[in-house]
Amino acid sequence: MVDGRQGVRVVVDGAEVTSFASNDYLGLAGDDRLAHAAIEAIEHGGTGVGASRLIVGNHRAHVELEAAVMDWLGVDGVRLFNSGYAANTGVLTTLLREGDVVFSDELNHASIVDGCRLSRATIAIYRHRDLADLERAMKQHGGRRRIVVSETVFSMDGDVVDVEALAAVTKRSGASLILDEAHAMGVLGIEGRGVAAACRDVDVVIGTFGKALGSFGAFAATTKAIAELLWNRARSLVFSTGLPPSVAAASKRAIEIVRSAEGDERRAKLSAITRQFRAQVPRAGGSANVPIASWVIGDDRGVEEIGRALLREGLLVASVRPPTVPVGTARLRISFSAGHEPSEIEDLTTITQRVIYG
Repeated sequence: MVDGRQGVRVVVDGAEVTSFASNDYLGLAGDDRLAHAAIEAIEHGGTGVGASRLIVGNHRAHVELEAAVMDWLGVDGVRLFNSGYAANTGVLTTLLREGDVVFSDELNHASIVDGCRLSRATIAIYRHRDLADLERAMKQHGGRRRIVVSETVFSMDGDVVDVEALAAVTKRSGASLILDEAHAMGVLGIEGRGVAAACRDVDVVIGTFGKALGSFGAFAATTKAIAELLWNRARSLVFSTGLPPSVAAASKRAIEIVRSAEGDERRAKLSAITRQFRAQVPRAGGSANVPIASWVIGDDRGVEEIGRALLREGLLVASVRPPTVPVGTARLRISFSAGHEPSEIEDLTTITQRVIYG
């Protein structure tokens, strides 16, 4: 059990430890400015909106947050969702139905997997980041509508898809492209806009506020027409009470920070911390500029024992095992924050190698 605010130092079951398990990549989850924005919104708008946004729950804070995301990402339409899971299932079940085909990377997040299943479309799985295999699958499967869906930064491996190449394959086949930017948003790209922002051939981008932006909730960034369709057809939006105004206000404040010079400084520090670790532990999987390192152990029970041993040493590291990752690839999933210091990375590498190798 975690007590108090998120940060690089957290209290777990009464003991303070250094956390390498959070997705709070920019260190904003415990930021006073987000808290103050939320408090002001509570004082003005209360703690809840009372209903779905389509009834009486469409608060000014929601509209302002959608406008802020549109301006940030340079799109014509944005729809808020109550979580990344709700966004992926809502978008996929709105845009797909029986008779359509969806092409999904084999390591896509569970929310994408479930959205594909719930859509009742034919599902074609292609090998992880293998564009030749995707092309093969697209030649085999026709359909009324065809959509390719992928994460950009994969949450358990820390690797990155080649968005331009993926978009080119998709476009040549006459399909649409949906990209989940949950672990890229705020971290990568100009102003933290993510990996997909520079590519024009992406139809829908899914982003979250609950990771690098330190708040909660998610969004679909797209065209005005698709945003209107989601407003009326996305069941996870239509049939959910709207986000509390306080959450929307905190997210809007986070975007302002992420887009500022301070955001650039936090991303630069995060990149330096990430590169330091990869230089010290070359075997850890993941792309150089992504704050997620995958240290594969293989044995389910062994990785849990390592995680407990690290906690006793004052380090909180996620021990991940099937079904979250494929059988035989149980791992330590290490994540970094702009709040970490170089000395903490030194401690992490020294202690973890001692615990694993003796």
